[in-house]
Amino acid sequence: MKKTTAIIIAITVLFSLIVLGVFGCLVYSKYTKLDITFAYVDEANITTKIEVNTEEFIPDEMTVTINNEDMTKLLKVDTSDLDLTKLGKYNIRYYLEYKKKTYEEIKEIEVVDTTKPEIVLKGKNMVILIGEKYEEPGYEITDNYDEDLKDKVEIRNEVDNTKAGNYKITYNVTDTSGNKANEKTREVIVKKPNVVVATPPKEVKVEVPKVVVSNYENTIKKNKFTSSGIKLEGYLKEPVEENKLRLVNGEEVKELPLDVNNHSYSITINPDEITNGDYKVYINEEPLLNKMAVIERLARAKVGSKLVTFKYDNDEVSINITNHAYQYDILINPGHGGSDTGAVNEYIMEKEMNLTVSMYEKCRYEAHGLSVYMTRTSDVYGDKMGPSNLNRLHKVAYEIGYYGAVSKIVYSNHHNSIGNNYFSGYEILVAGELTSSELSNELNIASKWNNIFDLTESHTRFYARDYDTERIYSKLNGEVYSFKNNYAVNRIPYETANVKSIIYEGCYMSNKKEFNWYWQEANWHKVSEAKIETYVSSLGVAYNADNTSCM
Repeated sequence: MKKTTAIIIAITVLFSLIVLGVFGCLVYSKYTKLDITFAYVDEANITTKIEVNTEEFIPDEMTVTINNEDMTKLLKVDTSDLDLTKLGKYNIRYYLEYKKKTYEEIKEIEVVDTTKPEIVLKGKNMVILIGEKYEEPGYEITDNYDEDLKDKVEIRNEVDNTKAGNYKITYNVTDTSGNKANEKTREVIVKKPNVVVATPPKEVKVEVPKVVVSNYENTIKKNKFTSSGIKLEGYLKEPVEENKLRLVNGEEVKELPLDVNNHSYSITINPDEITNGDYKVYINEEPLLNKMAVIERLARAKVGSKLVTFKYDNDEVSINITNHAYQYDILINPGHGGSDTGAVNEYIMEKEMNLTVSMYEKCRYEAHGLSVYMTRTSDVYGDKMGPSNLNRLHKVAYEIGYYGAVSKIVYSNHHNSIGNNYFSGYEILVAGELTSSELSNELNIASKWNNIFDLTESHTRFYARDYDTERIYSKLNGEVYSFKNNYAVNRIPYETANVKSIIYEGCYMSNKKEFNWYWQEANWHKVSEAKIETYVSSLGVAYNADNTSCM
C-alpha cells in the first residue's frame, strides 16, 4: 500500500511539473514574441534591375520595426554578393542583430544590359572613280558590356563602281544582350574622272599704267599706308614759297606742310591728328589727282585709331576719316568659284574643297560667338567691288582688303596642285613685308600642322614669293622683304588696305595618297581646327573642341 501510494504521488508531481512548464512557456511566449517588420520607404520604386558596369549601387531605403518600435538605426546592408561587371541575379541582404539574434530580409537584384552599342565611322562620305575599288575607311564600335563587336557588324554595301551615281553603305550591329545600335550610313559617290589640270591657273599679270606727269596737274605717283600714317609722293604743278597739302571739309581746313624738291613732293599724313569727316584733298589751291591703277590706289585701312577711306571721283582724291571699329572678327575667302575651278584632280574641283572647308570654319567661329565675313558662300566668283574693267581675281583681292580693314583676321583657303604627284603637305603664303611678330599666329598654325601632316619632302611651306622673278623666300627665318608680292590675295589687300591676308594651301590635290588621306572629313577637320584653335585663342576666346554642331 505504501509503495503504491508513493508511485501515485510521484506521477502526480511529475504531471504537475509538466503542466506548469507548458503553462510557463505559453506565458513567456505571450509576453516575449518579437514582431519584426522590414518595409521599403518607396514601395512603388523598388530597384529590381541595374545596368551593368554602373559605377555604384545605391540600396533602396528600408525601415525596420520591432514590436512597433523603430529600429532602423540598427539596419545594415550586405552587397558582397553583387557584381556590377557581370550580368546575372544577385541577393542583397538587409539585416540587423537584436538580442544576440540576427534577422534579415533578402532582396533579388538583376544586373542587366539595355544600352545600345554605338557605331562611329572613320571618315565619312567618299568619292571614287568609275572602276576604282572602294576601300573601307573603317569604323569603331563601343559598347558598355561587350568588349569586341566588330565581327558582329552587318554591312550592307550597295556601291556599284561600274556606274556613276550616289550609293549608300549602311552599318548595323547588335550586342549579345540584343541591343541594336542606331544605324549609320556612309554615302559613296561614284563619278567619272575629271579632266586633270596639273597646274592651277596663275594670276594674269596686268601691265600697270605709269602715272602721267603733266605740268597741268598735281598728281600722286606713289601712295602707301604705314604704321605712322598715309605716305603720299607725287608731282607738284606749281611750287610756291610755302607749299601745303590742304584737307578741306566745308569750313574745316587742315593744312600740312609739303616737302618739295624740284616739283616732286613727299608727305606723311597722321589721321589721329585730324578731326573726323569727309575731306577733299588739295595741293595749294588745286585738287590732288590720282591716275594710278585701281589695284595700286589706297582703298581704306586702319591707321592708328582711325579708319581712313579714299575716294576717287573723276580722279580727284577725297578722304573720309572716322574712328576705327571692327565689324568682323574673321574674314574668309574661299578661293576660286564659279567658272574658275581652281586646281582639279580626278575626284573634285578645288573650288568645291575651298568652299566646304571655309563653310565649316565659318560655322566653328560662329559657334565661339565670333562674327565672320565670307567673300562667297556658294559656287560663284566674287565680283562685288572695283570698276568693271578690273579682272575678277583683282576684284576679289580688292574686296578682301576693303572688308579686311574692319576685320581682325583675314585669310583665303586654297588647295594645291603641281605638275608632279609626289609633292605633299601644306603651304602658307604671306606678304614679304610681314615680320615674325606679325606672323606669330600663322607660325603657331604651321607648328601644329607639322604634327598632323606626314612631312616626307622638304620644299618650302611657309613663304613669300616675288612678283617679277617668282623667287620663293622662306618666312620661317624672320627676314622681311621689300619686293612686290606675287599673289594678288596677299599683295592687293596689303598695299591698298594695310591688311595682312594669308593664303592657306591645305594639301596637294595632285598627290593621290595625300588627297585620299586629307579629304577624309576627320583629317581635314584636324587641319582646320589647328587654325580655329589658334585664331580663337588669339582673340581672347576660350577654345571649345566640340565641333558636333558643325558636322
